[in-house]
Amino acid sequence: MPAVTLYEVSITTFDKGLTTLKHILEKAKEYATTQGTDPNTYVNASLCDDMKGLAFQVQVASNTVKKSVWRLTGTDVESWADDETTLEQLIERTQRTIDLVQTVDEALITGKDDNIVELQMGKNGSRNLAAKAYVLNYALPNFFFHVQTAYAILRAQKVPLGKSDYLGGFFKE
Repeated sequence: MPAVTLYEVSITTFDKGLTTLKHILEKAKEYATTQGTDPNTYVNASLCDDMKGLAFQVQVASNTVKKSVWRLTGTDVESWADDETTLEQLIERTQRTIDLVQTVDEALITGKDDNIVELQMGKNGSRNLAAKAYVLNYALPNFFFHVQTAYAILRAQKVPLGKSDYLGGFFKE
């Protein structure tokens, strides 16, 4: 057995990253409440004019996880509308995604490092990748990009987040 399994690299890491994402969203909600401001003002906030807002970042992080579960296990994963308009709904979506990854049976992924998964690339067609390459070269980088961008958006909105808020979820046992 490999020193680190595909399950650990993907599902366990997604679970920890989603814990971080939920934490920073909850901290934003708490901060807005203590400041007497509407936490929903964060939902459409972005870092620059040509960038998608917080809701998009959370939705893509969630969708990356859901599609990864589907691609790695071959099991159907329920489609969710990307229609969250409140911070509370984004927190709920993140929890729902955590609940999903916590149901993934490790046996469905074990030994499938070389199984081919199809990655749809929009206008650029699709690519077939070994599951391990898909996780390491696409799924995790894409997931981390959107989680970190959500963090950066909230930080730019003056939510008092620090490095430990980002890394804390990754120390979860």
